[in-house]
Amino acid sequence: MATAIDKPETRGPLGPTRFDSFAHASLPCRDLEEGLAFYIDVLGGELRVSSPIFASFVIADVNIGIGINNCSFIGPGAEYPHIAFYVDAAAMTHMRGWLAQCGIPTSNLWTRRGVEALMFFRDPSGNVIELLCREGFEGADTLPRGTAAGHGIAIDIDALRYDTWRRPSVRRSREIVRD
Repeated sequence: MATAIDKPETRGPLGPTRFDSFAHASLPCRDLEEGLAFYIDVLGGELRVSSPIFASFVIADVNIGIGINNCSFIGPGAEYPHIAFYVDAAAMTHMRGWLAQCGIPTSNLWTRRGVEALMFFRDPSGNVIELLCREGFEGADTLPRGTAAGHGIAIDIDALRYDTWRRPSVRRSREIVRD
């Protein structure tokens, strides 16, 4: 008996379909315990899946996974790939201070059009994370300018690499959260 998998729909031209929603992004991780500490304690993620080789979190309604098997890592000088989160001006300022307290280097703030403020930092495995304040950041018009395609020369992305950092003294729950 043929199934839908065996017989593709052929009543018209084929092309892309509309996806229901975003499922997740998975990133390489050099050390799973360190990744758990970073994504839960530093970024405030809620643990959804935990195994010896993979963990998944929800941050800002986005599922982010980290895995330690068969990984490739971002090269020096690379901005892409990266993950990004929208924040307001107060959250941008707060995160800069919080990341500094944790010993995690951040880029200087920069802009593309003089309206928004952007900042990059990396997780301990070297994955690039961007915070983007779309508007309302005081002084955004005076920040160094990137390009439409990226940071250009506005920041030194290689300066964001680090080997050691300070884990927060207050640790968040490692209990798996279920919907």
